[in-house]
Amino acid sequence: MSANSNHNAGNKAANGDNTITAKAKARAHGVLAYSQRQVDRVVAPSTRQKAIDSTTAFATKRPLLSLFIATQILSALVPTLLFTTFVTSALVFALLSAVVFTLFWTLVALLFLIPTLLVTSGFAVLIWLWAVGSYIVARAIYLRLPASARQTINPGGDKRIIFNNNMSYDLDEAIAAEVAETRE
Repeated sequence: MSANSNHNAGNKAANGDNTITAKAKARAHGVLAYSQRQVDRVVAPSTRQKAIDSTTAFATKRPLLSLFIATQILSALVPTLLFTTFVTSALVFALLSAVVFTLFWTLVALLFLIPTLLVTSGFAVLIWLWAVGSYIVARAIYLRLPASARQTINPGGDKRIIFNNNMSYDLDEAIAAEVAETRE
């Protein structure tokens, strides 16, 4: 009975190995099929077959020369791939460093820009309030002056309007009237 159970355990282990092997083969076949599809996208199968046929014909016709070319290509392949990898990684590193450098200094500049914009916009609001307040105060003072005093301010007595005598007014219209009067 123990010999039978050892035999069954051995079969289970062998089946497990077969399952792992089958999975590995299936995965390798999938990778190979994917690679073949990618190569087919880049180089058409007919073009590839023509290249293989011409290379085979050349190797059959001149075996020593084709062996020399193959050894040159194979010996130069590793340094060329290492160089290409180095250049590509250096380029990627430089681009990423440039992006990080630019983002860092942009954020540093924003730390100065945002408070500066807040201060300057605050000054702009204060200047605007001062200008509007000065206009309203000057207009109120002018409208309360007696007519004789208005004549001395406007000595020619012409019909120029400094301030509109209407108590309800549109500020934009009043400014436009002042601009028009100044241009005359």
